[in-house]
Amino acid sequence: MLYTTVLILFFTTSPLLVSSLNCYYCQDVIVVNYTVTSDRVPSFSNCQVIDAAQCSISLTWNIHNDTSAIVVGDRHAVSKYNASQDMAMGIVFMDIGPDKITPLLAHNLFFSCTSSDKCNDEEGLKKMIRSLTIEDQFRQELASLIQIVSPFDARTAGCSDFHSATGYCPPKDLNTCQRCVITADQLLSLDKQICATCPQYALNTNVVMHSTTFLLNDRSQLSDHAQIDCQLQGGCNSMDNINRVYKSSKIAFNFDEYFKN
Repeated sequence: MLYTTVLILFFTTSPLLVSSLNCYYCQDVIVVNYTVTSDRVPSFSNCQVIDAAQCSISLTWNIHNDTSAIVVGDRHAVSKYNASQDMAMGIVFMDIGPDKITPLLAHNLFFSCTSSDKCNDEEGLKKMIRSLTIEDQFRQELASLIQIVSPFDARTAGCSDFHSATGYCPPKDLNTCQRCVITADQLLSLDKQICATCPQYALNTNVVMHSTTFLLNDRSQLSDHAQIDCQLQGGCNSMDNINRVYKSSKIAFNFDEYFKN
């Protein structure tokens, strides 16, 4: 069974020293052959309660085969310094299957909390699912964008090459590049950082991704990230295509629902 791997970037506010929490931790990934909803969450009865610096859950909905996978807690999250707020992230992620033809789509919910003991229990997950909205039209609108091109010739692909005045952007390397890449990052109210290039290193498959991170206590959006890794001729890593990513997806958080009770 194939599960989409999503790279989750963690952003923190000013560090705050916190004492340890009681958090749920499951040694094994919980895998179920249905779509997890707020009314249908699997039991954590086989999980442990451990001391941790923060509690967390990562839930992946594999849209392409209607299965779900839940990672509860992280035994190795032992950092003394953590975000001073609870945090939630929603992700839409599409890549190409092993047959190099079929687009595989996944939605991911990640949250971490330090607000109370066992805040990553089953009820905490249900509350998070009720509050987070993830919608997309990636397969309908963007599947053609991640077609595999083999062999890929970086010198003739015409990858777009531009970036914002500030922020790091990997240099173009036409000798080793395997796909065009563009990322767009918005952090708080700062200017959006754009990086379009053909780098030496990138993900090892073609992808389209959109993720948004929310700070719960502040009821605010912390960051927004969109990314395309593609191989089509003619500058597939363009701002026009990034805008198509935004138009084809919606990630929102209902703070009133989350704090309702």
